[in-house]
Amino acid sequence: MKRLVLMLAIAMLIMLAGGCKNNPNAFIQFPQGPEYVGAYLETTDVRHIGYALNTAATRTPVKWENRESGYQYSLMVFTTDAAMGTTTRKFTILTIEPSGYAEVLNLIGTSTQKNIWNIVAETPASYVGKAARMELVSTSTPKATHSNDQHFPGFMIAD
Repeated sequence: MKRLVLMLAIAMLIMLAGGCKNNPNAFIQFPQGPEYVGAYLETTDVRHIGYALNTAATRTPVKWENRESGYQYSLMVFTTDAAMGTTTRKFTILTIEPSGYAEVLNLIGTSTQKNIWNIVAETPASYVGKAARMELVSTSTPKATHSNDQHFPGFMIAD
């Protein structure tokens, strides 16, 4: 009986090792680290977002096109709350690729200092299919900086 239990235990370990080798997440779910949305955004786009959060009225769309990437954006702030020195704005960005495919980013921006925003994604991006490209008037990029002037990894999805 002990020999049978030992052989079954060895067989299970071999199967487990084989399964983990082919698919590391097959039996155990390991944390993958933070997820991000909007990694395609460039520095100029992040500046537009910050400027919109500083200036846009609630439920007033802000639109721009990144002439270099060909992406178009439409941002709308849905709610603004200010309490105890912190401003929180929930907003959505519709992103339209040059090919016309679009996705929606649901984001939350919080600010405790004027013109400084911490932005996280409320949920993963939602693919919406093809969208009509907008006829936009060229606008200048707002003068601003963001904390990472190198590669922008996107907005972290909040847990």
